[in-house]
Amino acid sequence: MILRNQYYVLRHGHSLANQKKIIVSDIQHGQHAYGLSPVGINQVIQTLENWPYPIPDLIFHSDFKRAAETAGIVADYFNRQAKPTTALRERHFGEFELQDDGHYPLVWKQDEKNLTDSFAQVEQLSAVCEREMALIHTLEQQHSQKKILLVGHGDPLQILLTHFQQKPLSQHRDLTPLMTAEVRKLNGELQSQAELSNA
Repeated sequence: MILRNQYYVLRHGHSLANQKKIIVSDIQHGQHAYGLSPVGINQVIQTLENWPYPIPDLIFHSDFKRAAETAGIVADYFNRQAKPTTALRERHFGEFELQDDGHYPLVWKQDEKNLTDSFAQVEQLSAVCEREMALIHTLEQQHSQKKILLVGHGDPLQILLTHFQQKPLSQHRDLTPLMTAEVRKLNGELQSQAELSNA
């Protein structure tokens, strides 16, 4: 698949959920609460001051408060508009919602087994990837030669990065973890037309 646009991913800054060390993965809890912490705001500003990529033409973000606030800071900085999308929502962690974030490794251990059955009602890797790729396919139909920034969450963006590298989704934790307020380019075999023409 040759992409018409270039894509970049940005994980939200450190959040109040991170600060409290709890899992907030349900939109009912995360849409209007658990936004960025003061640390997270500073992280986003630092990322912007050291931005390593071209200025994005378009910005899309998860509708969780922590991602929306991150995208808002970015949009203001680059004089762009940021649009929410459910496709970039946090991975739903099922029975671990509002529990200690020490449960994450338990889920990742199950991810390595690449089970098709749900574990503790956690959203499956394939489901996360499918909704994110559906967004990219839509953007590919609507736009061309654009630099598009996707602002989201650790696990979903890690899964997307793994998919772009054409590796099994079960290996998503083998990638260097995406830190809060870290931006990366979506690299892999899914090259953009713009990059190919410049090669």
